[in-house]
Amino acid sequence: MKPLDRTATLRRFAAPAAICAAILVAAYVRTAEGTRHPSPWGYRLWSFAALAYSDILALHEDRGAGRHPLPYVEDKVEYPVLLGIGMWFPSVLAPDRGGYFALTFALLAACALLSLWFICALPGTQPWTWAASPALLVYGALNWDLFGILPLAAGLWLWAAGRERIAVAVLSLAVWTKFFPILVLGIVLLLSLRGPRQRTLELIAIFLGVSLAVNLPFAIWAWPRWTWFFEYNRIREIEPSLYLLLGADGRGFVTAANTISAVAVLAAALAIAAAELRTRRLDLLRAACALVCLFFIANKVYSPQYWLWVVALLALAAVPGWLGGAVSVLALADYAISFTRLHLQADRVWAQAFWFDHAVFWPMVAFRYAALAACALWAATHMLRKPDGQPHSAITA
Repeated sequence: MKPLDRTATLRRFAAPAAICAAILVAAYVRTAEGTRHPSPWGYRLWSFAALAYSDILALHEDRGAGRHPLPYVEDKVEYPVLLGIGMWFPSVLAPDRGGYFALTFALLAACALLSLWFICALPGTQPWTWAASPALLVYGALNWDLFGILPLAAGLWLWAAGRERIAVAVLSLAVWTKFFPILVLGIVLLLSLRGPRQRTLELIAIFLGVSLAVNLPFAIWAWPRWTWFFEYNRIREIEPSLYLLLGADGRGFVTAANTISAVAVLAAALAIAAAELRTRRLDLLRAACALVCLFFIANKVYSPQYWLWVVALLALAAVPGWLGGAVSVLALADYAISFTRLHLQADRVWAQAFWFDHAVFWPMVAFRYAALAACALWAATHMLRKPDGQPHSAITA
């Protein structure tokens, strides 16, 4: 099965796009007021209380509320190269806080709508899971993750269309925007083994070539700042995650958490590879959903905007509506509870913060991981196509 033609895609796209655009407008309106709060700490105090925080504004203020230093060359950035450029470039065109936020959000909104187009173009997917999700309302302007979701969706569409070389090139761009799409790229390369080995080697070479083209200039001219993304993620303390929920020490358990995460993801990847090599019936979209959700479970950090990736993967994997809807509602609750917690901590009302942690926040964290586990389990148990049946989507090889 190939992607739908333009007319059929447009029919699937029109109504969800209208709702998605309305949600994105609401997301902009609710966060743009933050441009009136100029100081970095003043902005954080307001945004935590208003449940309207955005890293886009906060980090812009941290960088002087003007043209940002050139990433990696003049400034350490904790993100991969393409996301660093995505953060920086709007500040060149519109350095003031209002213009910077408006331009950045316009680009992110375009990414959300284009991602919806590619979801609609793949038969068997669930566009409404993405288009109508309240996760877009609260996380769309939280960070720059939509810059990475677009090349992920586009790369999967290109793969389904049989344009394998450009698909791997575009997925490589997703990797160097947010890095963990490398898990999806790995599954794509696994599926390429259904054909000649020479094809797989060529696709690997494309990934390496794109990686060098993107990273080598910064690795040469911005050493050692270019390495900060890797170093930061290695030493980063454990944030509210499954490890802290289970009582691990946020600093002392970092190395162990890194190891556990790597082993868990590697084991899951090997299990997926074994299933594909044994059956040749692996469904790319559902395998990708299962593996990335498992990564989110095992990782020592769960950034709130990761819910956007979960919702996008659920839409692509065509999970049942009840599961997609439940995840979106939970994502909204997670946002409200997480930033209420930050508001209480910022206001230093420690007695209330202590109660909120134990009565509300940590139970929410438990629900978060239960939901991620449910998503991973559903996708894993449905990632093999029936021997005589059609795949749920366009992506089979």
